[in-house]
Amino acid sequence: MPKSILVVDDEPVVVEISKRKLEETGFEVRTASNGNEAFASLKFKIPDLIFLDIQMADMNGYTFIMEKDKIPEYVHIPVVVLTAYAEMEPLFRRHRIKDYLIKPLKLQDLINKAIEVIGQP
Repeated sequence: MPKSILVVDDEPVVVEISKRKLEETGFEVRTASNGNEAFASLKFKIPDLIFLDIQMADMNGYTFIMEKDKIPEYVHIPVVVLTAYAEMEPLFRRHRIKDYLIKPLKLQDLINKAIEVIGQP
């Protein structure tokens, strides 16, 4: 069974391109456009990795992480933040975020990070 990834971002183009490239690599990919949709997805299936945008309407990435970490079944899921703000790295580290990628994303960096964090699909 391929490893699964949840891509959470409110930019449809980022979601679609990321999903397509990760699936071409062999990962199973689900998507959400905000934190609330991400939680609904987690109830369906717990992914091996979450790629998470920080700046989103409805429930932003920080709120999602804080709420996720309150739930024992979800606390172990690694999160890689997708952000345009590298200077926020100390904040990411405080919230046990595995790593981050800077937007605009390079698709090969996305694939490499997924493999680094969870292994080959």
